[in-house]
Amino acid sequence: MFCISLVNRQRRVIINYYINLVFRFSVFYFSVLILFLTGFVYSGEPTKYWNVEKGASTMKIFSMPTEPRQAALAGAGIASPRNAGEAMRNPLAGTAMNSPTLSFSRTELSNLVGANRISMLAGSLFGDWHLTAGIESLNYEKIQGYTDDGLTADGLFFTAGTMAMQLGAARTFNSMSAGLTARYANQNIDDYNMSGILFDGGVKYNLQKHLAFGATFNNLGLIFSNAKEVAPLFVQAGVTTNCPLPLGFSGALSTDLYKRNDSAEELRTGLEIMYKELFSLRFGYPFSKEENSTLNAALSAGLAIKLDFVSIEYAYQNRSALKANHIIGVNLYF
Repeated sequence: MFCISLVNRQRRVIINYYINLVFRFSVFYFSVLILFLTGFVYSGEPTKYWNVEKGASTMKIFSMPTEPRQAALAGAGIASPRNAGEAMRNPLAGTAMNSPTLSFSRTELSNLVGANRISMLAGSLFGDWHLTAGIESLNYEKIQGYTDDGLTADGLFFTAGTMAMQLGAARTFNSMSAGLTARYANQNIDDYNMSGILFDGGVKYNLQKHLAFGATFNNLGLIFSNAKEVAPLFVQAGVTTNCPLPLGFSGALSTDLYKRNDSAEELRTGLEIMYKELFSLRFGYPFSKEENSTLNAALSAGLAIKLDFVSIEYAYQNRSALKANHIIGVNLYF
């Protein structure tokens, strides 16, 4: 009986080993595929807009870096999430959780847009899994209506807004992490409505102690409406390098390639200076071949203060098309 039990135990160990090995290779090839896709769409004019007209996608709020750290780094840092709140756009961010977390953020868009966005995300650990659930909404002020001749019509206004709910799961396997998020979104412009089921996914590797690589896709799915609408699908791949600095400081430099289906490719760069995980200064700048890109020639910056149970973050963006945006975030740790 002892020999049979020992053989069964060895079988289970061998089976578990090969299951983990197959999973790791699957995730590895998945990440290579995402990186290849990113390089392919970055390669030139024939794939510039992925057979989608320039600016033709809808629900673009889901392609914008809307959380404070992401916004301050100009959307870079996909390979180095710092808190669970980033899971609103980065499916890998759940792996940054060490305890149950509740995150809030608010984006105050410029007067040119006349809108604000709020979000809340809860995260917790269940064994080796990092699970998140979030909700966000984008609400516009009353929008002036126009006649068929293009003239303003007194007393004619309409409203618009976007709402989304999402569930995510992420897990770390030694030096490798993977994450997946499912999102339901709804958008209305006056009496015109649309909804969608969208998925985000990604993988991350800690190649060395101070070097990490990450690749993600976002908004892969379908839009349901009376007219043909396209989701703002994008892929992103990047590298983050960390290094210790004197007097307890440390630095992180992120460089990411970003490509959305209806816009030109971008090279996003972000720099983060941290002091013992208590205080962070952040700067970001995106480079784009598209002269009138909404992120082109737009420096972003931010800061964060972290205590035992709470962190407060702020980011400032000055986009060429949308002007100044302010993002504030609060993370509670339990």
